[in-house]
Amino acid sequence: MVDLGNLAVRLEDPPLITGAGRYVGDLVDEDTLHCAFVRSPVAHGRLLTPDLADARDLPGVVAVFGADDLGLPDMPPCPHPGAPEAAGMGQPPLARDRVRHVGEPVAVVVAESAVQAVDAAGMVWVDIEELPAVDPTSALAGDVLLFPDTGSNVVHRQTIGTGGFRPPAEIEASVEVDIPRVSPVTIEPLTILARPVSAGLEVWCGHQHPAGLPGQLGAILGLDPARIRARVPDVGGGFGTKGQFYPEYPVVAAIAHRLGRPAVWLQSRTEQLVCGTHGRAMHISVRIGGDRHGRIRYLSADVLGDAGAYPCAGARVPFFALPVMQGPYDVEHLEVTGTAVVTNRAPVGPYRGAGRPEAAIAIERAVDAFADAAGLPPEDVRRRSFLDKAAFPYTTHTGSVYDSGDYAGALELALNTADVAGWRKLQADRRGRGEDPIGIGVGSFIERAGGAPGTGEYGRGEISEDGGVVVRTGSTPAGQGHRSVWSQIAAGVFSVPTGSVTFYAGDTGEVATGVGSFASRSAQLGASAILRTALEVRTRAREVAAGMLEASEADLVLVDGSFGVVGSPGATVTLAEVAAGARAAAVELAAEEMYIARTLAYPFGSYVAVVGVERETGEVDLLLLVAVDDCGNVLNPMIVEGQVHGSIMQGIGEALLEEVVYDADGQPMNGNLAGYLVPSAIQPFPLTTRRTTTPAPGNPLGVKGTGEAGCIGAPPAILNAVHDALREDGVTSLGFPLTPARVWEAIRSGHS
Repeated sequence: MVDLGNLAVRLEDPPLITGAGRYVGDLVDEDTLHCAFVRSPVAHGRLLTPDLADARDLPGVVAVFGADDLGLPDMPPCPHPGAPEAAGMGQPPLARDRVRHVGEPVAVVVAESAVQAVDAAGMVWVDIEELPAVDPTSALAGDVLLFPDTGSNVVHRQTIGTGGFRPPAEIEASVEVDIPRVSPVTIEPLTILARPVSAGLEVWCGHQHPAGLPGQLGAILGLDPARIRARVPDVGGGFGTKGQFYPEYPVVAAIAHRLGRPAVWLQSRTEQLVCGTHGRAMHISVRIGGDRHGRIRYLSADVLGDAGAYPCAGARVPFFALPVMQGPYDVEHLEVTGTAVVTNRAPVGPYRGAGRPEAAIAIERAVDAFADAAGLPPEDVRRRSFLDKAAFPYTTHTGSVYDSGDYAGALELALNTADVAGWRKLQADRRGRGEDPIGIGVGSFIERAGGAPGTGEYGRGEISEDGGVVVRTGSTPAGQGHRSVWSQIAAGVFSVPTGSVTFYAGDTGEVATGVGSFASRSAQLGASAILRTALEVRTRAREVAAGMLEASEADLVLVDGSFGVVGSPGATVTLAEVAAGARAAAVELAAEEMYIARTLAYPFGSYVAVVGVERETGEVDLLLLVAVDDCGNVLNPMIVEGQVHGSIMQGIGEALLEEVVYDADGQPMNGNLAGYLVPSAIQPFPLTTRRTTTPAPGNPLGVKGTGEAGCIGAPPAILNAVHDALREDGVTSLGFPLTPARVWEAIRSGHS
């Protein structure tokens, strides 16, 4: 029997909470060289040859390299699939001729210690002839080009939808929503350690897609990928930022290969905030039309995404928003245009949710504006416009196929759990007394989980020679709990203790292929692959056991790791004995596959936020947050709850605190955690979580994914709640983050 839905203990936690965890930084030994990067101090300019002589002469310095010294080719752009516009926008590992954002690597110092490397990097003089910096708006104008030979700053543009004429509307509403840049503040920033070995290179990296690293590094270094082994130790958080290929990676690997010594780069917090990939960075315009009864008839949207200086994976993110821009609504007409441009800011990459939070924020803000124009409670518009639960599977106007759902059921559970009627009464009482207002906001959403359609995940199940259960997966964990859940599944199949299952992931020496952990794909693909292969192995083991016991397979039961015959308590064979029997019979007790789900999964939910706003200061106080999520079947409730809590905390941070700020010259203004604020564990968390369950029909576990839900549902609920609180103050257009200064200014402007 497969063990699903039980509150199992996390197997990952004991070494982490006792200090026995091993991160990349823990693997550095005395022979390891330390790399410190010299970075551009300006956002845009012509780069003259840097003077490296003074740094080379300092104590402990082994080498200093510029672009010409290493001679590495450009990293290819990674645009939206089928986007030839990105040709010519490759990223040099070390800048050549031109710099395009503050913090771009220009040179690298290699020294015996980290202190010596950093000190020597400070001695490198970087001479740059500055050029004007462009932001997303000026990038579209094209007066200044980041890549002059391309003739445009546009990476890609795409329009999807129904086409034709919009249906007539009695009520219309439009909104402009800015979703600013945020930084993924992982506990552990980026890391890479490269060690020369007899076969080539061993690369340790906190990474979400280690199977891809050998190919990426090999292409830049001119090495056969088979000579590069990628290994992932413990990882201090990923959130998408550790699924990317950064210029520092091939530089460090090239140094280790050239010098014949281990080399390491441990990203500093300032480097992470200033020049690591950022998330979000979109401006979305939405227009909604419908009838006076609150039924939405059409939706149109224009998405402008800031890809940053190089069109890495971040150039795809605006187009991740497009397939879910219909949201959970049944509309007659939909038209959405997405555009990605390069700017003189740090590159953007996928960050927890990657396009789905941005879509939900814009859609839900527009739905509330439409409800306000119609004079209706916002929940009534949602009730009247949701897709009916009988409509699934449902093909949207964007071509997405929603697999299953009950959107109205999730909304009603959220409204009832929050006691919205009671809060509305309190809201009216406070207004009547002239007190600081409170507001109630709803955020309903769907998300697309599983990544690109048609991509799969590797899994292997086996019984070892000693009868142990072994699983191997291409889903590399970064704290999510893969070992616990994958072991839980295999243990249930073979009726053994969860802790006895041997788990391999994140090492191309043990798992040579795989896709990785991102886009809420791990359980529906990786765990399903483990289930399917484990069941196949069990079938083979049952055949062997039946022969050993001289019984029919149908009469066998598997209990506590032993096959027995129904009605014959003394007739049993252990898995170890079955393994020996299989060897004798030349039966392989192992199975593997690259599992591809029949359809993508579409988790959904409805969140309700209640806020209080202090008019004199603009401070927003989150009084209540109710999160109702539907992630399909739940494999491990504790892990699901942890994922929801973590993503909600990040969603609250984006709504109330977080923004990477640039000035007009492309200079980052908050490059440390004193200026870039994030929520912490000691802050109040007024959260109630509930779940509905509509199993996913596209995979054998019926799971949909839950790792990104809170980042999608919490921000629009909070944004709508603050607008609701300040409606009588004339505030109609607030952007993130909802800082006291921004809210206070909006109140003053609304009264002017």
